[in-house]
Amino acid sequence: MKLGIIGGGGAAVALLAALTRDRLPDLDVTVFEPAKNVGPGRAYLPDSDVALLNVSAERMSVLPDTPGHFLRWVQERGGLQGRAASPTAFLPRRLFGEYLAEVATGITDQLAGRGRSVRTVGSSVTRLREGPAGFHAFTEDGRRFGDLDRVVLCVGTGGPVDVYRLTRSPGYVNDPYPLNARLAAVPPKAHVLVLGTGLTAVDTVLFLLENGHRGRVTMASRNGLLPTVRTVATAPELRYLSRTAVHVALTADPVMTGERLLALLDRELQEAGTSLDRACAEVTPGESAARRLRRQLGQARDGGALWQPVIIQAMHESVELIWHAMPDAERRRFLTRWHRKFITLLSPMPQESAIRLQAAAGAGQLQVVRGVRGIRSGVLPRPAFLAPTSVGEIEADIVVNTTRPAAAAIPDTATSLIEDLVEAGVARRHALGGLDVARYTNRVLAADGSENRNLFALGQLTAGTHYYTSSMLIIGRQARIVADQLLRHC
Repeated sequence: MKLGIIGGGGAAVALLAALTRDRLPDLDVTVFEPAKNVGPGRAYLPDSDVALLNVSAERMSVLPDTPGHFLRWVQERGGLQGRAASPTAFLPRRLFGEYLAEVATGITDQLAGRGRSVRTVGSSVTRLREGPAGFHAFTEDGRRFGDLDRVVLCVGTGGPVDVYRLTRSPGYVNDPYPLNARLAAVPPKAHVLVLGTGLTAVDTVLFLLENGHRGRVTMASRNGLLPTVRTVATAPELRYLSRTAVHVALTADPVMTGERLLALLDRELQEAGTSLDRACAEVTPGESAARRLRRQLGQARDGGALWQPVIIQAMHESVELIWHAMPDAERRRFLTRWHRKFITLLSPMPQESAIRLQAAAGAGQLQVVRGVRGIRSGVLPRPAFLAPTSVGEIEADIVVNTTRPAAAAIPDTATSLIEDLVEAGVARRHALGGLDVARYTNRVLAADGSENRNLFALGQLTAGTHYYTSSMLIIGRQARIVADQLLRHC
């Protein structure tokens, strides 16, 4: 079988690993990836070591059934800069990118040893046509690749969204990654306004501080909430939100609402010795960033914040079941009312990142504000930007954007391809973003709702259907579902 994989990031590597986990199938694979290497994608590019994974080394893996795979790889190569890598360490993101690249290379070599090929085409696919003999892929550099029996879209994640249309403004950085390239030239005394308070915003601030920035830094978002701090506590065995328990609950009543979900979560948290109220208190604005970080660090070190591992474990086990059981109106309500706060709880930052932020906030260098109501250009030469917020108007010299959409985003590099597929009726957009795919197979749905048995999608492109697709564990699980279908045809 001739397989085309469009995109060469983590989802593509997870698919290759799932396809070859038990045997080396009769496959010829073509990966379309304009970047230098297959593996890192946008998420794990070579960059500053201040950009850390927010999952411990022992839980990071491209293989969903082998959580220690990445950790063993790090230990076998001697750790990180001469330091042993502990299971609970939070390692640089670029290191996971190197791991993905090496896994991809190993799979390529294995297939080559069996006379099969994995070739990489260093260009983006802009058009895809299906004919009697298979798919024909047309690349940005003018080439055509035909007779692909099946194709999997692994186009990766989209970048930040320029909400305030500042792209052409001097001093505006629309996307901070890679940090070493985009932020190294920021004047050390400039007042930097970081739009967003999520993990990308945290990376941005940490890089500036590591790079010797001496000026003020302001982080601003609608709610002004930083990610919570990762606790050392572990989740007990789930009773109400395990995959089995959710399946039983949905058998009795197949409709999930926001209220029902919160009730189940509250019961689960009480079973663990905490409560939903305690979790909700962490997403209530008003507390200063310095105080919040100091308090959360104390809890995290002592094994408090028990709600955190429970929520994370429940998400990984049951998110697809819960999301699929929600009517469209409930999904929209969730995205509007709870999504951003939920992500604050679900995606905590490592303690060492919080320590550095707390020090900067305590010293008065870092400020976190909420209620951004727009940004406009100031009168040059200073200030370059003016931003009204809940604490008054902020004057900034540099603006760095980390704002991401709530719905699934289509990366700029894949826009032409997705628009072409939709216009041709081969695919249709999902109402909540990305492409519409079949819930249990990840087959792309055509304009008439029919499943294309030969076209699949993985990763953020499917977030409208599956909601949470940012975890490598979940991507690996979805990759196995796709791989099982492909292997049946080999």
